Amino acid sequence: PVVANLENGADYMLNRWIDEVMVYLPEYDTSAMPFIRSCRKMGITVHTVLGMEDDMVGKRFIESMCGHTVMTTSVNYLTAKQALIKRLFDIAGGLVGTFVAGILILKLMRRLITKYLRRKKDTRGESVRQEETVRSLSVSVVNYLMYFLIAMIVLRIFGIDLTSILAVAGIGSIAIGFGAQTLIKDIISGMFLWFEGNLNVGDVVTLAGYTGTVESISLRTTALRGTDGRLYSIPNGDVRTVICRSRGQQVAQVNVTIAHGQDLYRAKEVIEDECRQLAERLSLDSVPVVYPAIANDARCVTMRVEYPCDVNRDWPLEREIRLSVYDCLRREDIKP
Repeated sequence: PVVANLENGADYMLNRWIDEVMVYLPEYDTSAMPFIRSCRKMGITVHTVLGMEDDMVGKRFIESMCGHTVMTTSVNYLTAKQALIKRLFDIAGGLVGTFVAGILILKLMRRLITKYLRRKKDTRGESVRQEETVRSLSVSVVNYLMYFLIAMIVLRIFGIDLTSILAVAGIGSIAIGFGAQTLIKDIISGMFLWFEGNLNVGDVVTLAGYTGTVESISLRTTALRGTDGRLYSIPNGDVRTVICRSRGQQVAQVNVTIAHGQDLYRAKEVIEDECRQLAERLSLDSVPVVYPAIANDARCVTMRVEYPCDVNRDWPLEREIRLSVYDCLRREDIKP
């Protein structure tokens, strides 16, 4: 069969010894009807193919015009080069549109989450930390969902059948589960850390041996800013114990060592007198308490100074107590 190019006119076909022709109509078009009728009058067998597979109304109309059965197809008769260029443009446009839309949706969702959780007049520290924790986790969940959705759309753009991928994933789910044990453990641990309220963004905590301020909490990791300025990313699955210094009243606690052979009672009186002066200098509500001889070893005896204080004031107060106590022991010639 010969594929007829209608632009060359009917004469091109009729002036040659042709027994059979195939006419391809990319869309509903009656301009080819005279050519088809002329071919039939000349005794040439005509096969008409309509390029609109779902257009049954157009198919029946053309059949009534041609007087014979019309085939339908969804194939577009393009050259290989044209088809490749068209496919590349389709893929490029789809990828650009997908990534741009994904970025815009992510930014919009983050703004909506922040706006929804922001309280204009509530400035309590605990409430602010809880809201920041919820915001951090919500953004993390939205990020994971958007990344998954974008990946699925990109696969569809490249013509990859998602049904087969899901089937393979179902068959290999056991192997994937074994390989992702740590990831799943981190995510589940992060969910329980949030649900139980063990820590919030802004809390001063000790996790996995590291002490610092919680900067963000995601489903998989917790970002901790150490006292030395370093940022630690701790997998939630590695968190066994949470030591929080931002809940309730704290206690500034300083251990003072006194060498053997020194007068412990005199040392106690000197430390207590220094604590009274410290309370006046720092405008404390009460005088720090001195506990003598809480421990001893082969080198010294340990005393302890304690003072209950507000959250996040224990470390600065401990430094002041330690500096004042050891300075007064030096002045009184008591060896620590």
